[in-house]
Parts: sequence; structure tokens; C-alpha cells
Amino acid sequence: MKATSLCVAVVVALLGAAAEVEFDSDGATPGKWTMDLDAAKQLAEEKQLPILLDFSGSDWCGWCKIMEENVFTQPEWKTYAQENLVMVLLDFPSDKSLVPEKYVERNKALKGEYSVQGYPTFVVLDNDGITELGRLRSGRDKTPESFQAELKNLFRFRPVEIAKYTATLSPEDQAAYRELIDQLGREKAAVKLGEKAEAEAKAKVREFKTAVNNAEQEMVEFRVAHLSEAERKQYEALQVQRQEAKTKLSDWMKTKPDKNDETMAQYTAMQEEIQELDKKISQY
Repeated sequence: MKATSLCVAVVVALLGAAAEVEFDSDGATPGKWTMDLDAAKQLAEEKQLPILLDFSGSDWCGWCKIMEENVFTQPEWKTYAQENLVMVLLDFPSDKSLVPEKYVERNKALKGEYSVQGYPTFVVLDNDGITELGRLRSGRDKTPESFQAELKNLFRFRPVEIAKYTATLSPEDQAAYRELIDQLGREKAAVKLGEKAEAEAKAKVREFKTAVNNAEQEMVEFRVAHLSEAERKQYEALQVQRQEAKTKLSDWMKTKPDKNDETMAQYTAMQEEIQELDKKISQY
């Protein structure tokens, strides 16, 4: 099937430059970004190439734009990638039209599967599309050469690279090195289990906090329902005042005021007004 190209123009405001990056929405080609993970996995297996997953917010994420400008749009990177990588974009843009509908839920599922906490997150897989070799981060000083060096460091643990290296060793050293590789695998597996348990624990804590908040709200509603008409009107008036105060603060923050003594005093005053209203409301 002929690949359908989705060309995304990314304005790198932080750098004052514009970078245009091409993505295939279907199909996969070595060295070219694609959104089609299935095609990428098939190609990686055929060509015995590792896979680079880029969890990105292409049209809003500052660090993503920096990496595109400094690394992924550079000729040196394109030349390297054509021979060494299959690259997959898993995008979470503000402009929802940038991602075909068929990939939206899949991307969300992969974000959860890989426990992605921020953007960009670069996950490197072996050619089987399953084995995770490691993860890389963005950086203002990253270059095509430095990012390639980080990838090559991860590639050392690919079975194909291990086989090449151990072939140069004596039988005794081969056994010793493979034991080190096995130990590394066990430690990585332990980390994975720990991360999974941590994520599950955090999710459970969020559930408990939600339950606490719901119970507190039900108690407030019960108490309000038993107020006199005059007290209830006072309570409702305070609620309106608090919402107006919060909206005022939110609208003010959207103006991105300069940070100085005057604006800090304004911010403090608005926060104190909200806190005072919260205090009055809590008395009900």
C-alpha cells in the first residue's frame, strides 16, 4: 500500500525558526516518521532494525519542538535514521485533526502501557517490537550526533549486537558476559514490576481521594439542605462570590503578567480573597 504522507509544519517559537517534518499516516519506511505502528513493527522485523517511539505533543510541546528543530530535521539525523531506525510518532496534539481517528484510542492505550508521564518520551524497542531497550530524554543541547550516541549505547544490548561482541571473546569470557547480560535483564524486569506496582498504588490512592472528596461533598450538601432559608441564601451568595473570585484570578493569570512586586501583591490579594471565602463557606 502506498504511504499517505501527512505533512506537519511545526513552528518552533522558542528558537525563532520553522521546521517542517513529514509523517506517513500509513505504511512505514526506514528513516521516516510514521504513525502506523503495525507497519513499523513489520518493517523492523524484516530489516532487523530497532524502533524509536516518540510520544509527542507536536503542536504545543516546547521540548518536542526543540528536538524536532535541533535533531530530527537535521540532514545528519535523516542520513543516520535511514540506515538504522524505524521511527514511530505517537502524537497527542492540541489540534485533533493532526492524528487520524483510527490512531487516537490506540495512542492513549500505548501511553498507559508505557506509563508515559510527559512529552516528549522516547522509547526504544528492539526489532521484535516488544523488547524495550531503554528510554531517552529531550534536551536543549541535543544534536543528531549526541542523540545517535545515546541510541548506540542502548543498541549494545540488542541480541544481534551481543552476538557480534561475544564472537570476539574466548568461550570463558563469552559465558561471563552472557551472565552479566542475564543479570541486567533480571534487574530491568524487577524495575518494571516495581514501576507497575507504583502506578497501581498511585491509581488506588487517587480513587481513595476521590471517594473522600465525594463523601465530604455529600456531608456539605446534607448540612446545606438543613439550613434555614436565610442561611441557605447566604451560603449560595458566598459560593457565587468564590466562583467570581476564582474566575477573576484565572483570567488575570491568562494575561501572563510580568513577575514583579506589584503583580505579586495582586496575586497574593486575590488568593487571600479566595481563601477567606473558602473559610466562610467551610463554616456551613
